[in-house]
Amino acid sequence: MSTPLRNQDSPGRYIQIVASDQGLTSIDSQLKGKILEMLQEKDMDFEEIVARSGRAKSTISAHMKALSLAGITTTRPDPRDARKRIFSLNGRVLVRAHTDDTELLWADRFFPDALPGDATTRDVFRFILTSLRVSLLAEGISIYPILERAGRKAGAAIYPQVRAAELSVFLGNLSAFWARFGLGEMEVEREDPLTIVVRDCFECMDLPITGRPECAFDTGLLATLFSAYYGEMHEVVETHCYATGSNFCRFEVWNAR
Repeated sequence: MSTPLRNQDSPGRYIQIVASDQGLTSIDSQLKGKILEMLQEKDMDFEEIVARSGRAKSTISAHMKALSLAGITTTRPDPRDARKRIFSLNGRVLVRAHTDDTELLWADRFFPDALPGDATTRDVFRFILTSLRVSLLAEGISIYPILERAGRKAGAAIYPQVRAAELSVFLGNLSAFWARFGLGEMEVEREDPLTIVVRDCFECMDLPITGRPECAFDTGLLATLFSAYYGEMHEVVETHCYATGSNFCRFEVWNAR
């Protein structure tokens, strides 16, 4: 692993592990981490990065130079204006850790005390998944990026089981699949944008309230399933989650163009 890209604000308290062509790089700068998360959403020019980060141009320029030298970002000319450059993420964020997230240091209090004697296979699966994630959260570690990527890969394997020509049939197949394997109760809330609600969600229902959506696996899974159905890239955004205090999970499906 290469030398960490140092965080000048709070060194040692925040870290991201990024995989790129040059190997693994650790980043202990929250601002650099924020930039990488923005570039995960889409490619951006310098002005948009400055605007969304809320920081000075000189500060962003220094951080972008460091990320470029580390091989984590690449640039290309803006086809609409040759004077501008478009920045792209040249790697994958694997893990995020933030030891100053004090709200999660008590997360292990949510660790199940005992597995019920009448536990089903679904209960055991949820117990294992919750135990793993709660233990990591209590240490300030988020594996959200890895879970989302795993969900995307799983979606490719699951799609042949639910494929259909008509959207209504496809959605019905998804709902039946979720119910059959105890993943939750799925229903369509509306069609524009396509919005799906899942109750009794297997992924997050037993997690502590973190204040942010935590259904990384489901998000990646649904993104791949709908991309395969529509034949073009679609992204899924989780707007409500048990981990945010909601009593359901809600996903919006958007064309990625």
